[in-house]
Amino acid sequence: MLRSQRLIPLLPLTLFLTAPAQAAGLDYHVEVDAPSPLADLLRHNLGVIRWQGSDYIDKEQLDRLYEATPREIETLLAPQGYFKPKIKSVMQPERGGYRLRFTVEPGEAASIHDVDLQIEGAIRQEPDFQSRWAELLEVWPLPIGADFTQPDWDAAKRRGLQALLIDRFPAAKIRDSRAEIDPDKASADLSVLYNSGPRFTFGELAVHGLSKFPRQLVDRLQTFRPGEPYSQQKLLDFQTALQSTPYFASALVDMPFDPGQPDNVPVRLEVVEAPRYKTDAGLGFDTDKGPRASLAFRDSNLRQLGWIGTLNLNLQRREQTFNAGVELPQDMDGYRYGSSYKIEHSDVAGLEKSTQTLGVQRTRLKGKIEVTQAIQYTNAWEQLDGEPQKLNKALIFSQSWTRNGLDKPTDPQHGLLLSWQLGGAAKALLSDTNFVRAWGRAAWYHPLGDKGLVLLRGEAGQVLANDTASVPSDWLFRAGGAGSVRGYSYQSLGVKSETGAVQGGRLLLTGSVEYQHRLFGPWRAAVFTDAGNAANDWLSFKAYKGYGMGARYMSPVGPFALDVAYGAADHKARLHFSLGVGF
Repeated sequence: MLRSQRLIPLLPLTLFLTAPAQAAGLDYHVEVDAPSPLADLLRHNLGVIRWQGSDYIDKEQLDRLYEATPREIETLLAPQGYFKPKIKSVMQPERGGYRLRFTVEPGEAASIHDVDLQIEGAIRQEPDFQSRWAELLEVWPLPIGADFTQPDWDAAKRRGLQALLIDRFPAAKIRDSRAEIDPDKASADLSVLYNSGPRFTFGELAVHGLSKFPRQLVDRLQTFRPGEPYSQQKLLDFQTALQSTPYFASALVDMPFDPGQPDNVPVRLEVVEAPRYKTDAGLGFDTDKGPRASLAFRDSNLRQLGWIGTLNLNLQRREQTFNAGVELPQDMDGYRYGSSYKIEHSDVAGLEKSTQTLGVQRTRLKGKIEVTQAIQYTNAWEQLDGEPQKLNKALIFSQSWTRNGLDKPTDPQHGLLLSWQLGGAAKALLSDTNFVRAWGRAAWYHPLGDKGLVLLRGEAGQVLANDTASVPSDWLFRAGGAGSVRGYSYQSLGVKSETGAVQGGRLLLTGSVEYQHRLFGPWRAAVFTDAGNAANDWLSFKAYKGYGMGARYMSPVGPFALDVAYGAADHKARLHFSLGVGF
């Protein structure tokens, strides 16, 4: 007979295994007594300090580290020019651990006793070898008597080599170099032997990546010709010129340097073309001219010749403009020729004007300096409040000059920005009157302490004319607004008519002093004082003063400025908002 059995479930068995605890490392403290900045060098690099707090250090390993440290200190000090230091080391037990103390007297720093520079190779056959050799000696940064350090020694050798690499000898090398140290005399005798290698010359230019733009756009910007001696600067100038045009998104210039084939080395240019057509639309606001809507179109290859055609429409409450222009590619001399037609309407401070201008100009940018010569014919219909409309015509010849010496284009910290223009018209040449106009502007940036920045800005102008009533108002002067004298409305300072409208004067003088202080991140606070005016003569000139404070936000496209300024003459506070570098 089968009897039923009750099954009792088995409970799972859990085993708790405990790993043996790892013994904590030996506790010790390290002190380094040495002159600064050598003390910092030792604290950041000594092995006995790096291992401090490790669980794997026992007494035997600590003894090894302690014994090795003096030699390690000598090794670290030698590249700094200290070859005979005195090192005292002590290890004492304390509170369950040890205290290690290393006292270092670095001794006398080694100085350079002798320098022997030599050069061999094809450079010795160059007609200007003596002058090149003199230049190399002049740029050598370690003269006799200077302190010796390994980093300075390495940098000096590279600097001498670089002087060869950039001009005609890109395969130059250091054949031999020696620094003989006398620890007892704390002196170093230096010797370097440079080998210039062969003289390289440019070959033909091979262009890759061109499809929609003509090859002549590249050839016009080329800074070298086949057979000319190699120059690194010419290659850099060529690449920079290509990248600054609207034709290419990127450009890379390269050439091989095989010492066995130094003559007529081919130059390879790899370009990525930019889009031919570009359209931009934008919305904005500034306190001078009010809300803004803009639309721009560009065609970078008119007639398949690389001509640049532009159309620009800019609509603001106080000013509306339309501009159509054509610019030719840069020629062999670096000039860019262009023509433009502009229609403008504005109504500011009681002066309403409608202007049509047809002009031609040429511009050349060389280094930091840009120069423009222009001829323009202007028809200006102008009307002051309460007066009849008049038409002023002028054929104006002008030259403009700008030098940008700022260290950063969008967030300058120091430097000087200068600009001037000289222009005029003659009644005998399609103009209503004779006049000459001179104008100049300057802005100076200078840091003050770690967080401060001082900005000084000035503007001056003078018009010589028998009858300013016949001079187009764009060639006269008015002041006031965010970029002029803050605390007053845009172009509200000038020659006032009987109805209170403001017309342009013969002369202009304004100045500004501003201090900016960095708060956090890209934000700065600013305080400023402005003064200036426009008038018909110096006897009637009266400087209007404004002062206030504001905020600056340093954006990637330039500083946003928001200011509250008080105009002392009319006892009113005004808000000014602007974008861009103060100039």
